[in-house]
Amino acid sequence: MKLVVGNQKTYLNREQVLNFIEETKEGKCSNVVICPSYVYIDLFLDKSKFLVGAQNVSCKGNGASTGEISAEQLNSMGVSYSIVGHSERRSDQCETSEMFYEKISKLLENDIIPIFCVGEHLEEKEKNITKDIVGKQVMEVFDRLDTNTMEKIIIAYEPVWSIGTGKIPTNDEIIDVTCYIKDLIQDKYDKRVAVLYGGSVNKNNIDTLNEIDVVDGYLIGGASTKSEELLYIMSKCE
Repeated sequence: MKLVVGNQKTYLNREQVLNFIEETKEGKCSNVVICPSYVYIDLFLDKSKFLVGAQNVSCKGNGASTGEISAEQLNSMGVSYSIVGHSERRSDQCETSEMFYEKISKLLENDIIPIFCVGEHLEEKEKNITKDIVGKQVMEVFDRLDTNTMEKIIIAYEPVWSIGTGKIPTNDEIIDVTCYIKDLIQDKYDKRVAVLYGGSVNKNNIDTLNEIDVVDGYLIGGASTKSEELLYIMSKCE
């Protein structure tokens, strides 16, 4: 069974969320996490069978942080996962490894599983430095963490050039980077972590992706907002 994580970003309005929940209510959801917009978290917790995650979390705890959502607040609602370090946060909000370390630390303190995103840009792939980039992103955060907490973290390998483009790496490329991440953490910290693949995962490529045994699941964007498509992906990951 592979973990399926849906990052719904800000694609859906309230009526569309309610329709999505209704249309997916018969699906087997024990291995599926939906990360909706903050304003819809309660709807998923109250009306769906999905595990529920957040798309982001504050670096800080409860207090004077206008517009932020703290790990303590997410925990109090029943949220069990949170994405950290998505490429859109890195580029649009200029978030840094220091911030990702703080976010992951806050999540772990509040019994929420971090899903930490790493990945290279197209020009970095073309320069054949994917592993250098991904390794740096991992180590800048993991070097500061308590090794006893590392195995609670899920890493999502999301090549930036693949997100929303319909283009994905070959299976061999995904295997190569996934094994590199797992081996890096095993060799450097003596720990094992789950690694997801993300980037244009959809119903047309899920069978091909499922041929990769070393990948522990998927982080899905746009396809996670389409009930029929998500149900198909879910059926392939049971």
